Parts: sequence; structure tokens; C-alpha cells
Amino acid sequence: MTPESEKKRHTDRAANEEKRVLFFHEDDYAMLELIPTKRKEAIEAEMEQIRAFGDEHRTEGGYTDLYVRQSDPRELDGLRIQLAEIEEAVSSFAYPYDQVITGYGSSYRVECEGIRAFGPNEETVLLCEYEDGLIRKAWMLLDIGDRAQYDWASKLLLTLARIAPLMLADLTWGINVDLRDEEAVKRYLDEYLEEDEA
Repeated sequence: MTPESEKKRHTDRAANEEKRVLFFHEDDYAMLELIPTKRKEAIEAEMEQIRAFGDEHRTEGGYTDLYVRQSDPRELDGLRIQLAEIEEAVSSFAYPYDQVITGYGSSYRVECEGIRAFGPNEETVLLCEYEDGLIRKAWMLLDIGDRAQYDWASKLLLTLARIAPLMLADLTWGINVDLRDEEAVKRYLDEYLEEDEA
């Protein structure tokens, strides 16, 4: 897609739609993170630390302490993925948001400069932090409530697998999935769909 056609597409969309604004709670930041497959052992070790910490600090009423993850703000630097490459790959099915906001509670909000988001709705979204046109970090919001969202998430993950050797690290569930393994992606998404349908 040329810059001119991309500009026209966005202009046409803007004329027909209201401004798309995505809010994500700060607790969801990079909890479903896309990371290089070469970091598989490191992320599995961290997931084990998170599990052990949770077991140690769990009580009947919650937890006695918080685990603070040492997240790398430039996780994807080595893959040299261009933001424009992501936009072109997903533009036919994952529409961009005009503005991304984060925060917590009912009132604290801050605009996220340098983050682009793509998706059909606020439950299923790809977020990309970028600098100088390169993706530094990417993660997802994923709440699959029906087959359409399931199909969208599957299409997105398999599309991303063709761009770079990536895996999805789900720090909430303690699972990582190599995006090049279509069966593993399907099993992972099946779990999400089953949980949401329950």
C-alpha cells in the first residue's frame, strides 16, 4: 500500500466514522506480550518465578505482595520490525485506533504517545510501541467472547507469524505459544473461547 493510498483510506474512514479511541487499564500492559522466539527459555523461567511468588504470597483474601516484572521496553529491537510493515499486514482486518489512552480507576487517564493499536473492538487488540518507525514492544488485549473474535485473533496471530519469529507470552496464564505452530495457536485460542463461553 502506497503512502498516498494509505492516507486516502484513513481519510475515507475518518469521514464515515467517529474518532476511534482505545483505553486500556495499566494492569493490562504487556500481560499478553509478543516476544522473540529465541527468548523462550528466559520467559519460561520468569513465568516460573511469577508462579512461585504467587504461591508464596497467596492468602484467602488475595495476596500479601505484588510481583514487579522486569519488562524490557525494547524487547523487539533485534527483530527490526517496521510499524509500516505491521500496518500493511493487518490493515485489511484490523483497523487502527486514532488515539490510545491508559490509566486506572475511574478518572486517571493519560494519552500514550508512540503506541499504535489495531483491532475490531476493545476486547481484541494489537498494541505496538514504536520509535523511529520501528516496533520496540508489542502486546495484545484478548477477550474472546464469540467465534468472530476467535477468528480475528487467529488471523492476527498467524499474520504476525509471517512477519517475524514471534511467540505470545501470556503472563496471566503462564503459557507461551510459538506463533508459527498453528496447532498450538488453535489450542491456546480454544482455551480462551471455552473460558469465555463457560
